[in-house]
Amino acid sequence: MPAPSFLLKMPAYLKDFRCLGAQCEDHCCYGWDVNVDQKSYERYRRLPSTGLGARIQKALERNRKDPCEARYAKFRRKTETCPFLSPKRLCRIHAELGEDFLPDTCALFPRHLRARESWVEVSASMACPEIARRVLASPQAVEMIDLCLDPADRMPRGVESALPSDAEATGFLLRGFAVELLKDRRHALWQRVLLLGFLLETVGSQPPSLTGAAMESLLDGFARRMASGELMGLMESAPVLTGLQLQLVERLYDELLPTVRVKAFKACVEACFGGLDPSGAGIFSQDIVRRYDAAYRERYFPFFENNGFMLENFLIHYLWHHDFCFHQGRRAYDDYVTMVLHFAMLKTCLIGLAARQHEEMNGEMVRRVMYALTKVVEPDARFRNYALGLLAGSGCTDLMHLAVLIKN
Repeated sequence: MPAPSFLLKMPAYLKDFRCLGAQCEDHCCYGWDVNVDQKSYERYRRLPSTGLGARIQKALERNRKDPCEARYAKFRRKTETCPFLSPKRLCRIHAELGEDFLPDTCALFPRHLRARESWVEVSASMACPEIARRVLASPQAVEMIDLCLDPADRMPRGVESALPSDAEATGFLLRGFAVELLKDRRHALWQRVLLLGFLLETVGSQPPSLTGAAMESLLDGFARRMASGELMGLMESAPVLTGLQLQLVERLYDELLPTVRVKAFKACVEACFGGLDPSGAGIFSQDIVRRYDAAYRERYFPFFENNGFMLENFLIHYLWHHDFCFHQGRRAYDDYVTMVLHFAMLKTCLIGLAARQHEEMNGEMVRRVMYALTKVVEPDARFRNYALGLLAGSGCTDLMHLAVLIKN
């Protein structure tokens, strides 16, 4: 009997993805620590203590604070880049020892793999500029496809373990509903994002051991509430408070900037606040609010009226890549709040850029901000905790306050 093939499920943009290597505008290890999994760590310790082997062993640093198999150690850096990046922006470990000697982090990035009951789901991070380009390429970019690996191929490395079948079943139901909700263009995008919040708030009020049948019933009931117009009325009553939106987002950026090493991010943020606050006063006056609102009306809104799929793709990609609705021991609503913060920071930066000398919006501007922001925010658990704490301390975790960050 022939060996069974491996089934992969992934967004369409990943099917023919290839790393651009030295031709990329950035490189994966710039501004990041490179985690080393336990198997790779042990393999490196067995290398000869000469040449590259000696350099690798000298650079290894055990993770004593939060050890796990995937983050067992890291490469100690003296500069902004990995010590094994060559002047030609290629990896010395890959070049001299081969792909098998790369740690899982480098072998997989920007991909992430999760085992499901009978397949492996593949997603990818928009911290890679080429992934960001592909996510924003077309309305069909994030449609899911199946790909069968040849039985002779090895199972991919670094596959995250499967969840229990009952948790998986409810997760699929909830994520499927959430994705279809974000695709429903009968509603403005801000309305879809807020409706998703109402949904996750409803789910959060249920027992954590919700069964598949109970989840189906809950989703049917929520669909009826949407159809009745009840939720639409609540959304329309949400206030538009541009000044508060800007103050919250500014505090988030202020928390990030002192430790950020990603040059593209710093450049985007400086240009954004330069566009909103050309005097450099640093205090959000009514003039800044008017400048922000004008840039939204005159450039941001017209561009996304014709290219709304870009923001839609970003949010659907976010659900897929961040394993939305599948995190055990963590509220889906907290993941939603984090997504809203990411979205609000993205939107504010784009509007600020558009305000700079009346700059016109374009796809390349959107891609660059999405990639740079993701590269900074995505790996930073500390920032997630700070952001959730900021909102909680400001009394802004309920949906009507979150609407301030979503609605213009």
